[in-house]
Amino acid sequence: MALARSRRRRTRARRPPTWAVVCAVVGAFLLLASGSLLAAGQWLLARYALDQEDLLGDWGEAYGTDLEGPLNILLVGIDTRPGRPEEAPRADSIMVVHVDEDLDRGYLVSLPRDLLVDIPPDPETGFAGGRDRLNAAMYYGSRQLPGEELPDLPRGFALLARTVGNLTGIDTWDAGVVIDFEGFVRVVDALGGVTMELDERIVSEHRQPDGRHRPPAPGGDGYVGPQAVYEPGVHHLKGWQALDIARQRYGVEGGDYGRQRNQQRLLEAIVSKAFSREVLTDPVRLDRVVRSAGDSLVFDGRGRGPIDFAFALRGVRPGDLTMLGVPAGSVVTDAGYQGEALDVTGEELFRALRTDTLPAFLARHPELAR
Repeated sequence: MALARSRRRRTRARRPPTWAVVCAVVGAFLLLASGSLLAAGQWLLARYALDQEDLLGDWGEAYGTDLEGPLNILLVGIDTRPGRPEEAPRADSIMVVHVDEDLDRGYLVSLPRDLLVDIPPDPETGFAGGRDRLNAAMYYGSRQLPGEELPDLPRGFALLARTVGNLTGIDTWDAGVVIDFEGFVRVVDALGGVTMELDERIVSEHRQPDGRHRPPAPGGDGYVGPQAVYEPGVHHLKGWQALDIARQRYGVEGGDYGRQRNQQRLLEAIVSKAFSREVLTDPVRLDRVVRSAGDSLVFDGRGRGPIDFAFALRGVRPGDLTMLGVPAGSVVTDAGYQGEALDVTGEELFRALRTDTLPAFLARHPELAR
């Protein structure tokens, strides 16, 4: 489905996206920016244009065209509801892509969406600010103002970017990317599915075995009907199955932390398939994957186009990406589960992220690398 566009819409980019942008669609934006892949997909460069919007607002300084490391990119997946376009989205997946100073190694840091944070005030919407779960920042910022028919996605992203910046200490963002999960499904299907190994049994809360959505229970508390089940072992997943697994946290070991782990494994599977010979040597499939992104992707490079990032990151390869989880613990009161709280190691991780010292941090905490 198409994402709602804001009043601050930028001029459509004259330069087309590279295959690096398709990777952003599936959550690995920087990895497909290698010179060899640019050559393999060169014919695509004259065929596509990419919508760009002001996702980051006034957060951080404005940039010229030069790209120097280290870089920080905010990558957000949202789960909109086709039948309710007026409903403000929440951020279902929030990741920071950090590229080191030499632009030859990347880190993908998944943030718990239930992390309890201080969301700053938003004068534009009148939101007073307050303590809430991280994913709510997108919701508060994108809610309609009087006279608006649809949520304002860029405004919500900007508030989320400020919230994550305050949380991590990152004082500027080099780019922002948002993907609607409907686009995620289309990209996986265009790739011909992906292969992933599961180490535990997952019972779907949302889908039936045939892929149909489970109907809401009477009274709206949960769902009813048969459930899709994914047994431990190797699975070749269709788009809806990949998304279904990425969304599950109830009944998954580690809860939200376990969901992050599965999301990152899926990203690895997608990158592996995207780099496979069967995809890179098949122009028709490349064309289908790019087209599948459609209007589900929004990109903000702070005045620099996707091709600028592609050439700056041409030395990065799939093996140069490290995936990290943020350690946090559940907060439970008499009222029940409230969210997640960052622990001391999580604060140390953010310190390493903003000072570009993640290798030293990982030497002390290798268990956080996935």
